[in-house]
Amino acid sequence: MSTIRSFVSAVGASLLVFAALDAAAHHSAAQFDFGQRVTVEGIIKEFSVKNPHTMAIVELSDEERGTRDAEFEGHSASHFYRAGYERGMAKPGDKIAILIAPRGDGEDGGFIQAFTVNGRTIGFGGLSPETGRPTASGSTSGE
Repeated sequence: MSTIRSFVSAVGASLLVFAALDAAAHHSAAQFDFGQRVTVEGIIKEFSVKNPHTMAIVELSDEERGTRDAEFEGHSASHFYRAGYERGMAKPGDKIAILIAPRGDGEDGGFIQAFTVNGRTIGFGGLSPETGRPTASGSTSGE
């Protein structure tokens, strides 16, 4: 009986470790190359500002790769609202320009550093979506 109990305990502990590793990998920013900044433009298909992080699906289009959807991840909802985001300011069908830290594997998508939609700009960490560089004031909220 003791052997079975030990086996079950070992299996249970292993499952907990694997679950924790999977959760850490999902919320890890290691997939993004924060040493680069790229601006992409497209049409919003979905823009969801909620915790644990914001997600945007944007339709991208170019001659080389055609039209396709790309997924972008961003800070938590509280970061977005503190930066000046207002509920509903980015809606499906709106044109958007997003300054991103691209995915390290070269696939479409990235981590949102700043964005401009409907004439309003929201930036995080004082980054300008036009230049990708820090602004003098540290604030890049819409004008």
